[in-house]
Amino acid sequence: MDKITRIGPPEAINVADGIYSFVSRLNETPAGHWIYAFRMARPVTLDVDPERVVVDPQQGLLFESEESLVLSWINHIDLWISAANKQVADDEATEEKRRAEAHARDERDLLLKQMNDKIKRF
Repeated sequence: MDKITRIGPPEAINVADGIYSFVSRLNETPAGHWIYAFRMARPVTLDVDPERVVVDPQQGLLFESEESLVLSWINHIDLWISAANKQVADDEATEEKRRAEAHARDERDLLLKQMNDKIKRF
């Protein structure tokens, strides 16, 4: 998976009672694993939490904020995107290592079986 990145600044799409709704577009639609990693990312504050961000496949990241917290939201979203990218990359590397180790074991087992087949008539 390519790294998920935010494309440009968030865009205000609605306002009601002093609370703005924003969309932050992404370079691609994130997979479920990435979304989970994003939601678990840290740091969080009382007002700024990744679990309050909606990941919309067509639009990107949706969040609501009062004006005074918008910059904090943007900064945290960038941190959470980076943390999710790192977690997914780490998990993919771990899975690749596991597959390589399993393949090596299978190869070794095949060689041992072939050798045992060769020598079983002795």
